[in-house]
Amino acid sequence: MKVNRRTTLIGLGTIVAGGGAALGTGAFDTVEADRSVDIETTGDGGALLGLEILSDTLAGDGEADEDVIEFDLDNLNADATTTFEDALEITNNGTEPVTVTIEDESEENLIGDVDKAMSFTRDSSDSAIDLGTEDDEDEHQATLAVEFDLTGDTGEDDIPDSITIVATTAEDN
Repeated sequence: MKVNRRTTLIGLGTIVAGGGAALGTGAFDTVEADRSVDIETTGDGGALLGLEILSDTLAGDGEADEDVIEFDLDNLNADATTTFEDALEITNNGTEPVTVTIEDESEENLIGDVDKAMSFTRDSSDSAIDLGTEDDEDEHQATLAVEFDLTGDTGEDDIPDSITIVATTAEDN
């Protein structure tokens, strides 16, 4: 076989392709590695969104987890609407204004004039609460009443087992 430029290039190409197939391309399918993670939490007073039950009637028995806000509902009147004024305080401790909503398990809003067994109200019937920061002129705290409406076809089983308090910044919207 005569050595010329074409056979030399074919030979080198074959060597490179064979080497790549034998040694791999450097890509991988999976990697498993142990890494340490340091996560810290803070109580509601120092959190970006502070939550505090102001009503002793709703504060629970004190035996629950300190990170859970618990409403003690053992003494609600059947076939009645019970309202606890100044029950829950929400404070924006962050550096950006937020809009707060409170949702049940179905992600339905519970703030304002809603037809639910449990709802939260403020001075207005708005369905969300806008909170500024401590440095803003806007209010950075909101005090809410909580209402339990057990009239009509609504009963204790219709009160949500859990609620989610959602705070979004303008960038999140």
